[in-house]
Formats: sequence, C-alpha cells, structure tokens
Amino acid sequence: MRKEKVMPWLTSLWFDTKKRRIIWQFLCALGIIYIISAAAGNVMTSLAQINMVPSFRFLRMESHIDIGEALIPMNNSSWNGRVILAGFLNTISISFLVIFFSTVLGLTIGLCRLSSNWLVEKTARLYIEIIRNIPLILLLLIWYRAFFMRLPDIRNALIWGAGKSALGETTLHFSLSNRGLSMAWLRRTEHFTPWLYCLIAAAVFSLGLWLFLLYREHRTGKQQRRFLYPLLLFILLGLVSYGALPHAPLQKDIPVMGRFNITGGLHVSAEWFSLFSGLILYTSAFIAEIFRAGIQGIPKGQIEAARSLGLTRREIIRLIVVPQAKVVIIPPLTSQYLGVAKNTSLGVVIGFPDLFSLTGTIINQTGRALEMILIAMGIYLALSLLTSLAMNVYNKQVQIKER
Repeated sequence: MRKEKVMPWLTSLWFDTKKRRIIWQFLCALGIIYIISAAAGNVMTSLAQINMVPSFRFLRMESHIDIGEALIPMNNSSWNGRVILAGFLNTISISFLVIFFSTVLGLTIGLCRLSSNWLVEKTARLYIEIIRNIPLILLLLIWYRAFFMRLPDIRNALIWGAGKSALGETTLHFSLSNRGLSMAWLRRTEHFTPWLYCLIAAAVFSLGLWLFLLYREHRTGKQQRRFLYPLLLFILLGLVSYGALPHAPLQKDIPVMGRFNITGGLHVSAEWFSLFSGLILYTSAFIAEIFRAGIQGIPKGQIEAARSLGLTRREIIRLIVVPQAKVVIIPPLTSQYLGVAKNTSLGVVIGFPDLFSLTGTIINQTGRALEMILIAMGIYLALSLLTSLAMNVYNKQVQIKER
C-alpha cells in the first residue's frame, strides 16, 4: 500500500519539467558547496599542521619594503596594508590613463583604417596586424629593453630647456635618460586649499547646469550640449577663482640637475612609462578594430539617405553614425577595458610596483600566500565588476529606444 502511494508522486515529480530542473539545480549547488567546503577544510588543516592559521594581522606589521614610486608617502616602516594600498593606487591610476589614451589612439587608428587614402589605410592596417599578433609581455620587454635601457645615463641625459638658477644650479624643462622622464611641473603651495574649495563649488554649479540641460532636453525634445557647456563653466569658474586669489595656489617646479640624480619637477620612471606606453599600443590596436567594425556595421543606405536629405558630413556623423555605432561598439569595448587592469600585472617583468608585484613581495616577506592571493583576487574582481557596471549603465543609456 505504501509503494502504491509513493510511486505516483515520484513519477509525477520526475516528469514535471519545472520541478526536475529545480531538483537538478539544487543537487548541483550542493555538489559545488561540498567541493568548496572540502577544499577549504583541506587548506585549513594543512596550514594548521605548519602553524600557519589564516590571519590578516600581518597587514598591520611593518613591511620593510622600499617602493620606488607611489602616489602616497611610503617608507620601509610602513604597514603591509599601506603597501597594498600603494600598489592598488598604482594599478588603478595607470589603468585609467591607459583606458583614456588607448581609446583616443584606437579611435584615430580606426578612422585611418576607413580612410580613402591608400597610404594611411595600409599604415593603419600594418600597425594593427603587427601589434595584435605580438604577445603583450614580449611587447613590454622590447619597449623597455630596446628603448629605455638604451638611452644615455643620467649624466649624459637628453636635455631640453637647460638654464642656470640663482644658486648656480643647472635647471631644465625636459630630460630623458635610462632612469625615465623628468619635466617641469606644477606643485601646490600653502594657498592651494582655498582654490580647491572654489573648484568644488565650480563642480557643483557645473553639475547643476548639466541637470538643467538634461531636464530641458527631456522637456523640449531638442538635443542640448549637456557636456560642453558644464565643462566650459567649470573651466571658466576655475580660471576666474585662480586669478581672484591674492596668492597663487600653484607654483612651477623646475627640475634641477644634480651630480647623480635629478630633483624637483615631475619624474616618470622608465618602468612606469614602458608599461604605460606598451599597454596603450597593445590595447589601441584592438580598440581600433572595434571602432572600425562599429562604423562599418551601419548600412550604407542610411548614409546615402542622409546625404540625399542635404545633411552635412558632420551632421551625418553626429546624428546617424555615432548613435548607431555606439550600440555595436560598447559591448566589445567593455571587454577591452576589463582586460586593462589585469594586464597591468605584467608590469612585474619590468619591475613596476603594481598590485601584483607588491603582492608577491609581501608573500616573500610574510609567508601569507593564501591571504594575499585572496586580497589580490578581491581587488581585481572589484575593479572588473565596477568597470563592467559603469559600462553596462552607459550601454543601457545609449541603446536606441524604439517607439
């Protein structure tokens, strides 16, 4: 009697597609949880046997690590946590710069690929085919070893704008040597804080103007210059406030040539510039093809129809080409942007202190491999997810809305 009651229920459950899918998904989730828990338990047991119980207390210990370049003050007595922060800032700063300049260069090369000039088109094609088929790590090594390491030393550096200071020291505006690039730059003075408050106020006013133009565009249906006018307002307010202050908030800092080094100004190391330029060259080659494919994906009949209506070339690009090309370009462009932050980890081969390089150094110093790998994985994952989120939001905004 019991079998007769149970079997129909099992039969109906098995032949119910929806319930069967839920059961299989539940069993697969249990299997994944079991594998992860078993692996974690195995790792914990192995670490306990060698008295290496996972802990993050080492982050507050002195690192004894000297970092050649960092965006925050660092010394060898800084905590390991501060070293990780320095590596993170190096990674994220160079990633943003590479994304911006590789996009500009990629757009330029992509337009050259579509040029009617034979020489321009073939040169752009040759650049893309060569760069895309060279491994990035090899490109970085070639750029670093064949260019920067072949430059003269600091005493025989290539100098432009040399002069003499009041103390008889040799000053310069630009210097290039195997140690990197040095140039005159602006540094903050003690009067910089009031100007910073003025810039914050200018940003608020510019944001208000942007919101007003956005509201006006939705209200009237006419396209407004939502980015140009706020940007011009911000620049204008910044220049007016700079001239209105009684003391200059910025001062020109000119490099001074010493016996064995150059002090003052802005110094860019050979490692940073090699990684920066190598990533731009590599990423721009892929972005160029993305732009070319997006532009060529627009039907030629639409462009011919726009010409027949009397639209100018600029209006065709702004009203026909760009709105439709962005829909095609953004998804693959997002993939390229996601790879930039991860590709910066190859800077370890040329000695650039990014997050990955400093992670290895801290592991060698403390022996905390598991903890540091988890931290590095979490940071790279967060950068990728934030980049993907921003690009997905932008992609949703530029989608063509059907009426």
